[in-house]
Amino acid sequence: MQAFGQTDSLYLRPDEFRYADNQRYTMFGGTPRRETQVQPIPTIALGAGFTGLALALHYHQKNAWWPSGDSATFRFKEDFEYARGLDKAGHVYSSYITATFTGDVLMESGFDRKTATWIGGATGLAYTLYVEIMDGYARDWGFSPSDAIADLVGSSFYVAQEYVPYLQNFTPRWNYTPAAWVGYPTSNQRPKTFIDDYNSTTFWLACNVNNMLPAKAAEYWPDWMMVSLGYGIRNYDVVDASGREVGATRRFLIGLDYDWVKIIPPSSVGVLNYLRQALNYIRLPGPTLEIGDEGVKLGVLYPFAIVVPI
Repeated sequence: MQAFGQTDSLYLRPDEFRYADNQRYTMFGGTPRRETQVQPIPTIALGAGFTGLALALHYHQKNAWWPSGDSATFRFKEDFEYARGLDKAGHVYSSYITATFTGDVLMESGFDRKTATWIGGATGLAYTLYVEIMDGYARDWGFSPSDAIADLVGSSFYVAQEYVPYLQNFTPRWNYTPAAWVGYPTSNQRPKTFIDDYNSTTFWLACNVNNMLPAKAAEYWPDWMMVSLGYGIRNYDVVDASGREVGATRRFLIGLDYDWVKIIPPSSVGVLNYLRQALNYIRLPGPTLEIGDEGVKLGVLYPFAIVVPI
């Protein structure tokens, strides 16, 4: 296991391990080995934690989507319009973030960067396809080809970022804010799980503008300021007092965002640098223009209801 700041020849130099224009960190704040040399202690510890997390997610999903006695013959069921398409963005994000986390665990365990990236990408795809296969046996669901394609897109994007560094200027992000907190109804037709509570979820693509601008233009753009494109829905799976379905409304979003690696100073505690890096996979409230079925609004701290109707 590499100590924070260690730069001997066994490991990549900090300038060799970057994400876009930022220093990148393994889970304990170092850099990966140049060649794979699996380290037993961190591998066992991190593997146990990873397995525990996977089992906890399985248990959560089983109770929410695959209850006992609900099995059926495997079937395909295309659901491209499910949740107004937001579900597909969720599959892209889920496979991407699973691949990212797995790759980070493997690099900390002694795998070299490229090997960890490929295994991470394969794991992200395998896990999300496993969820889809389980759906295929569920009475109320089915294996969705478009979901599987979205899974492939997310995991492939993670791998592609290793070989096409320009793609590192685009980072999938996720925001979860309970709809009730911002004055919107939640689903009242079935139990909620945060994974598919679509009224409370927005998916984003954060763009590193500073790193994409010409050098002279970049001088005038704060390097910590990003721009994110988002998509979300409201009123999904909601019925009114008469029992009539309200109907989901869409919203397309563009907002200012933050590069937390640049905002939060580096720490001498390596794991804090990893957590600082991990914040860049979440979209926190910020100024946002919303264009959707409910009109055009400018949110000061979107998604919270400090808005200026336009």
